[in-house]
Amino acid sequence: MKYILAALLASNLVTAIPISISRRAVDPSLVPDLGFTKGLNPTGTGDCDGAIPGGPKIPCQCPPDRDVFIDSLNQNVDAGFAVNNPTVKIDFPTDNSIRSQITRITASLITLQNLEGPGVGCPAVSTTLVAQQKALQEQLDSGNANPAPAPVVPSSSSSVPTPSSSAPAETSTSPSTVGEGIDPVVASLAPDLGFQSGLNPTGTGDCDGAIPGGPKIPCICPPDQDTYLKSLSANVAAGQAVNNTSVRIDFPTDGSVRSQITRITAALITLQNLRGPGVGCPAVSTTLLQQQQALQAELDNGSNVAQPSVPQSTTPSVATPTSSAVQSTETTSNPTSSVAALAPDLGFESGINPTGTGDCDGAVPGGPKIPCSCPPPRDEFIRQLEANVAAGVAVNNPTVRVSFPLDDSKESQRARIIASLITLQNLEGPGKGCPAVSTTLNSQLQALE
Repeated sequence: MKYILAALLASNLVTAIPISISRRAVDPSLVPDLGFTKGLNPTGTGDCDGAIPGGPKIPCQCPPDRDVFIDSLNQNVDAGFAVNNPTVKIDFPTDNSIRSQITRITASLITLQNLEGPGVGCPAVSTTLVAQQKALQEQLDSGNANPAPAPVVPSSSSSVPTPSSSAPAETSTSPSTVGEGIDPVVASLAPDLGFQSGLNPTGTGDCDGAIPGGPKIPCICPPDQDTYLKSLSANVAAGQAVNNTSVRIDFPTDGSVRSQITRITAALITLQNLRGPGVGCPAVSTTLLQQQQALQAELDNGSNVAQPSVPQSTTPSVATPTSSAVQSTETTSNPTSSVAALAPDLGFESGINPTGTGDCDGAVPGGPKIPCSCPPPRDEFIRQLEANVAAGVAVNNPTVRVSFPLDDSKESQRARIIASLITLQNLEGPGKGCPAVSTTLNSQLQALE
């Protein structure tokens, strides 16, 4: 008898184990309604009306059935990222605050746009999610919920702050006054960030950045001087970004123009990896790119003579962004040219076989039609890609991170293609752009697997 009881107990224990490790299930009541049904007014070419009256056509299979959508969302939330695009993080809070509702819509948009692969899914305009998010954001803005701390106003808010010839005296720290963990030499040569945090908070955690009218930045950016110098000192001592060890750091101490450019690159790498790989403050929270561009122009004009450690005050145009977060500091060529040189070829041209309804053939023979304006001209694509790389996010969809490593490994080539797909699909706003099938980028991605 006792053997029978033991066997029954053992059986119960075995069957109970899977229950205790079940995956997190998203509460369906918290999942935003997609707000639209697929298959409306098919054109006969695979396209149907989208959720915006008179707006762009969408694939007739979009949006997905709710059960399919929730199943995919469940997988993403359980993993903490888009399982079909692991570089994109997912958060799904369960409280009823407006902020959390906005975050849940973002998770839904990411899920929607990566249903079948990196950037391969249904466009945002196949739902009303963006409209829902906008309405919630307006509600949040009008109520000014959880207001940000009072700003620390820079000395001049009418123009992009740029370092002056007196900047070293303001930002450099003598050996007798440096804080703990700060290398005195690094402190004396560290480029001035040229901007202060907390300017014109929106009430949603974002503030004005260093480029007037440019993208918003987290109100905590840039960091205070001590935090910046401690992190930079640690990186210089290690010869790499301690929070992103695949990225090398160089910090020469002479006064040549090349060395100043290299020190700015080290500062940018430090800034963008303050709290983890690619987790920090965007370049546009500082004037470092403008400083780097001014020095590069000086170098291109044939000058590499010793200069002050921080460039003289200039009024540069908005700097063309660069992928400094992942750039090897051994490279001293124009950083903007690196993005253009390494950007994948879109592999297709716009305007092939127009139907007369605004749609044309896509890059996949016999595949879905695409807007005849897609893909964009290469110059426009590069311009937006550079902006995204500089910001570290899609500037038109800031919840989506962008990485653009410059080495030749397959992993880095894949990352650059994914950055291009993100740029392509967010050209005009969150989820508003050109579909992946307007290019051969997905085919290029598969060839690297």
